[in-house]
Amino acid sequence: MSLKNKISVGELLKLIPDDRISALAKDTKVDYCAKVLYGRSVFYLLLYGLLQVDRSSQRTLEDMFNSSKFKFLFNLDPTKTVRHSSISERLSVMDVDFFEKTFELFYEKLSSLYSEEEMLGALIVRADSTMVAEACSKLSQGMRVGTKKETAKKQIKYTISFDGLFPSSVSIFSSQKELSEDLTIPKVVFSQAKKQKQKVYIFDREVNKRSTFSQMSEEQIEFVSRLRVGSRYHCVELLEEGNGRQIGNLSLLKQERVQLYKDAGKELLPETFRLITAENEKGETICFLTNIFDQQAEVIILFYKKRWDIEVFFRFLKQELNFSHFISTSENGIKIMVYMTLILSMLLMIYKRINQLGYKTAKRRFTIELDEIIIQMIVIKCGGDPTIVFRQKIV
Repeated sequence: MSLKNKISVGELLKLIPDDRISALAKDTKVDYCAKVLYGRSVFYLLLYGLLQVDRSSQRTLEDMFNSSKFKFLFNLDPTKTVRHSSISERLSVMDVDFFEKTFELFYEKLSSLYSEEEMLGALIVRADSTMVAEACSKLSQGMRVGTKKETAKKQIKYTISFDGLFPSSVSIFSSQKELSEDLTIPKVVFSQAKKQKQKVYIFDREVNKRSTFSQMSEEQIEFVSRLRVGSRYHCVELLEEGNGRQIGNLSLLKQERVQLYKDAGKELLPETFRLITAENEKGETICFLTNIFDQQAEVIILFYKKRWDIEVFFRFLKQELNFSHFISTSENGIKIMVYMTLILSMLLMIYKRINQLGYKTAKRRFTIELDEIIIQMIVIKCGGDPTIVFRQKIV
């Protein structure tokens, strides 16, 4: 299907044939020992629940699964029912691989809706983390926030790579040492770089380990980051005297080819990097570090400014898809919910982008359109004509 001016919910849902979901369930053996909550059923239940209810819970999922409307929409056995405790237990033991592969399938299929020009823009991958805290400390695992154990909240870190169109990967961290971005963001970047070649990775200055920069150059992973002002380095060559040349709202001070000191701080790394030093309108110094030498300084700085896109994406997840709300508090269930939330986010983002809508409007209209599809299906099933009420039939 090629990119066009409008796209319907029906067209989006048809992109991923139901038999592909069933095939993934078979390949990953997610249905082993399952009696009612099969992989396909749970997939549709979570997707529908995330869309229909602002703060879904296991009890609301129970009511939703047992409703005739849900079973009719996804062609499930009308005689089967579940309890919320069964949903909780199932989420804690289901094979996450099924949901990860389904997420990758959606990413591949939905990306095909973009033009070649738009896909070129997706060569820049932003990597960053967001934290979600559980105030009641119900999480089976989690990082502690705060100094006092009795009042400290538990939190989970989600580190996501985002290509400007969709989230392309996610990793979940819960141990205390993984609070450091020096451990989490590089893990996501290295993992993603093995799957997607010829990308430029953008991340913030919280990634500070010199060995990380060195490894990226060794593995030919192009990156743009920030270097903390005052960091020690050795200037190999002055590439340009900036003389205050304006690049957007920044004044270029200089460009250098540099060597960084190893993490211990005594020896120099053999690799050379490009350091672009600029000053903003407030007189604050900003240092951009990259291993890209064949692009103008303007392009490198523009690359880094694209990093803000992932912050907008995080806000969308938390405000519109209730990403900060835990349906499951087991580590396995949390991973499943993350993949399901990201799948829904991709559906809404492509619907928003093609139909030229805002985030809130896209989610509202997507939900309304899905309800209309259900009504049309019921009318047809009962032998009626849906065009009497609706302007078009189901696509």
